[in-house]
Amino acid sequence: NIVRRRLKEMFRTSAKRLPDNVDFVISARPAAAEASFEELNEEFLRCVHRFCKSVEARESGGVS
Repeated sequence: NIVRRRLKEMFRTSAKRLPDNVDFVISARPAAAEASFEELNEEFLRCVHRFCKSVEARESGGVS
């Protein structure tokens, strides 16, 4: 449950940066239970950044 609560908070605080026209599915691996909030947040933000770049590339006609 702690991983779920942490991920929900990370998503909530990052929602403004995320595209409106997409749905997200977040799946935590077992190792997430061992990670600190800071480690999870860094990885979450890294994934969000990579995802947003991918969406931008697709919308501009680029290939990713």
